[in-house]
Amino acid sequence: MFEIGSVDPQRLAAIQVRLAQTGRAQVENVLSPASAKALYERAVEAQFNVVTRKSDGHMDMPSEWLNMLTPEQKSTFAQAVQNAATHDFQYLYDNYPFYDATSAGHADAFWQSVVEFLNGEAFLGLARTLTGEDRIALADAQLTRFRRGHFLTEHSDEAAGKNRFYAYVLNLTPAWRIDWGGLLAFHGEDGNVEEAFTPRFNTLNLLKVPTPHSVTQVALSAGGHRISITGWLRGR
Repeated sequence: MFEIGSVDPQRLAAIQVRLAQTGRAQVENVLSPASAKALYERAVEAQFNVVTRKSDGHMDMPSEWLNMLTPEQKSTFAQAVQNAATHDFQYLYDNYPFYDATSAGHADAFWQSVVEFLNGEAFLGLARTLTGEDRIALADAQLTRFRRGHFLTEHSDEAAGKNRFYAYVLNLTPAWRIDWGGLLAFHGEDGNVEEAFTPRFNTLNLLKVPTPHSVTQVALSAGGHRISITGWLRGR
């Protein structure tokens, strides 16, 4: 159902060198045009939750619950999230955890097929070829949507016992502008941004774990939603 796009051999070699040197790279046109289009069209229709952090950990909120809040309650909640981000690790975005839903038997056939593709030899084989990491054996995944004001502060993706070798972001939003924010920013030891990736359509971002990075806040002027499939390339 899904197909890997054609990657020029010279471009492939350049990506391999870049990953070996920096631990991060982008792979343009990673899927066939038809595959990327199908993913985007289904992604915009997904039933998203809103996710953030509170003092004792992750918080997953169904959209139905948020819709029950009064405008004042929503404002109070939003301010609390922003205040927490001033000094602590924090995030605010929408997600549909279709990998977990598939494992639990709750995902529909389309998203089950996405999990199968991401864990098939075409995708994992490409990942192993690009990264040189032969221990990559599976890809978990979630669908994410960053709307106006959404963000993800600095973190490294390192998690004990998860066997994460690389994080990946498969970008699905057409025609994203740099000044809309939502950039994947890599943090340097000198306090500067070493590099930032724009979420270009049908482009796969790869970053070695651990790597300090963040997703910059989506601007209030953004003309769309930053939609992507994100996850980790892991060992057993």
